Amino acid sequence: MNEARAVRVRFAPSPTGWLHVGGARTAYFNWLFARQARGRLVLRIEDTDVQRSTPESEAGVLRDLLWLGLEWDEGPDRGGPLGPYRQSERLELYRARADQLAARGLAYPCYCTDQELEDRRRAALAAGRPPHYDGRCRGLTAAEREQRVAEGREASIRFAVPAVEWVLQDLVRGEVRFPAGMVGDFVLLRSNGLPTYNFAAVTDDSGMRISHVIRAEEHLANTPRQLMLYAALGEQPPLFAHVPLILNRDRSKMSKRHGEASVAVADWRRDGYVPEAVLSYLALLGFHPGDDREILSRRELLEAFTLARIGASGSVFDADKLRWVNAHYLHHATGAELRAWIERELDAGDAPPPRWAEEWRSLGQGIARESMDRVLEIVRGNLSTLADVPRELEYLLEPLGDRIEAEAAAILAEPRSAAVCAAAADDLGRLAEWRADAIKSALQQLGARLGIKGRELFQPVRAALTGRTHGPELPTLAEFLQRDRCIERLRRAAAKGSESS
Repeated sequence: MNEARAVRVRFAPSPTGWLHVGGARTAYFNWLFARQARGRLVLRIEDTDVQRSTPESEAGVLRDLLWLGLEWDEGPDRGGPLGPYRQSERLELYRARADQLAARGLAYPCYCTDQELEDRRRAALAAGRPPHYDGRCRGLTAAEREQRVAEGREASIRFAVPAVEWVLQDLVRGEVRFPAGMVGDFVLLRSNGLPTYNFAAVTDDSGMRISHVIRAEEHLANTPRQLMLYAALGEQPPLFAHVPLILNRDRSKMSKRHGEASVAVADWRRDGYVPEAVLSYLALLGFHPGDDREILSRRELLEAFTLARIGASGSVFDADKLRWVNAHYLHHATGAELRAWIERELDAGDAPPPRWAEEWRSLGQGIARESMDRVLEIVRGNLSTLADVPRELEYLLEPLGDRIEAEAAAILAEPRSAAVCAAAADDLGRLAEWRADAIKSALQQLGARLGIKGRELFQPVRAALTGRTHGPELPTLAEFLQRDRCIERLRRAAAKGSESS
């Protein structure tokens, strides 16, 4: 029985581009399933599309998976007992399996040309018939085959589809029936010797002893062909779980061409999103944890994840929700964690770092690690992505100059602001110790003396110190800015306000 088999799952990307967020979610579900069962996750590269597959794309997919923290146990970069793990290195295995089926009369050579097949397909559609292969090479005699070879025709190998119904017990979708006649004789090996997707997948999954296939529902239509092949080869099929698609707002399939948000994991990484947030958000597109939690850590997902809690309906990708989840992770991170996320983008080595990471490095020149961790903790509440970091650090690490937002400038131009800033400079300048609690107390006493509080008191001081109207807790950032810088900025704002009044 399948249930008694050791858990072995696989993620099998094609190296023809970037890692799609849907692929990342599928990889995560496989990773969670394998880790829960203490099984094995196999990474297999399906690179038989020789025109589009590139080493650069393969490297990019592996890089994105590692950035997400989805380590695999066997794969092209680390080997394993059941390799090779690139389909391009398994061509002899496919030929041997195809020959085995042909020798038993379950497959046969097909000499039809691409143009002949296309003409017949169009004719079938015009007549209202399913555009299946018409089977004309299925019953060729040995002499007829020799004649076609003499004509210079190259042969593909087709599978002789049995006229029976196939039933799948899907772990997500329940019972799925595929009636007889919905699939025509299909190609196993093309005339150039390369395998088709379904034949390669069955050969590889059986050879690699895959126990469960967790993949997107768009592959459901491939399943009857694969079930036929498992039966013909005498192999036990894995258990299948077809997870729902990730959709655009209009419920169309999320793709690069039609997508409203980026579909590439690398794009979200470049924009300053962190892997923990991306995984947490993607996992809950289709999976329900059994309660109302909207953010789950990897540890929590390992505890909660089951295939039974994956729904059958597609989920809409909401970029604003992902940004909210990302902000949650940044707001609750330590300064050291924030710095580590940023430094990882600078140390990647295999791709240019994003501009915001370079800007952060420039701002932090000469600043001790402990000080940087502290300032990152001060600004973390204002971050939605790591790309926000340079802007939030500028007023803390560089001279303020004339970088004053319009709203802050308007506050400083109010009649009473100059007096508030001047008085704050005097009172804060007399503090014996420059600590956040002492600064807070001094400002409260100043407000009591001037008969003001709230916005009237704190907004002019904040605008003078930061050039902004919103930001971290005022006493905390004043402590970091240090006494001399705060007094200088307050007096400058007071003088400028007096000149304009």
